[in-house]
Amino acid sequence: MSRSVSDLFEKARSALEREGRRLENLAQIASEGPAVFDHDGFEAIGRALSYVVMGGVLEDLMRELPAALTADIASLRLERRHLPISFLVATEAGTFRKCGTDTINSLVARADLVRVVLTHSNDPRPVPDFGELLNLADGSTIGEKNFVALWLLLGLDGDWMNHPNDRLLLREIKEKRNDVAHWQEDPVEIGRKKKPSDLIAMVDRLVALLDHLNLHIVYWFEQMNGSTPVASVSRGQQQ
Repeated sequence: MSRSVSDLFEKARSALEREGRRLENLAQIASEGPAVFDHDGFEAIGRALSYVVMGGVLEDLMRELPAALTADIASLRLERRHLPISFLVATEAGTFRKCGTDTINSLVARADLVRVVLTHSNDPRPVPDFGELLNLADGSTIGEKNFVALWLLLGLDGDWMNHPNDRLLLREIKEKRNDVAHWQEDPVEIGRKKKPSDLIAMVDRLVALLDHLNLHIVYWFEQMNGSTPVASVSRGQQQ
């Protein structure tokens, strides 16, 4: 596997680790003594900003991941038959769009789609560039649905969740990120509801979730290629 996907996950991990260090610094400042001019308000806004950072890291990852997957698949020279049949939702996206009416063209498109499905396991054609067809970041805030879609598309084993509370984690990041970004709630009040240690724990859980996803994608490439992948998540990153 080329470094495209691995580099993308490393970029996300680095951004989250930097956010963790920022929150640790906020915790240190808060412990240094009595508050001065609206010191509490500035610290609270700094904590609320953490939701925007976590949401932004997720959005950047989902926006760039399709192109990275395309690049890694191309580097391995995989054929269509090597990929799970669920991948047709990306490679045949154009044909799916043509099937939505009752015209003769839609009838032809449906018949063609059935043919592609039936012959997929023996299709020796190279995998097309699907980066622009696989829209994992559609403008809505990243959440559980994006992870579920990726899991179904790649046909990954197991569960998309690394921890039983990951669904709640993503929901909180999504809701509070939107509250801050759209001023649906005063960021100062949002920040006052969380201690730096609470947010640091959230960052750590998000890192673990992304490591979980990265590891499954690495194994997926190993299975598709039938060989040991070039890059993998270290044992120390698995939580």
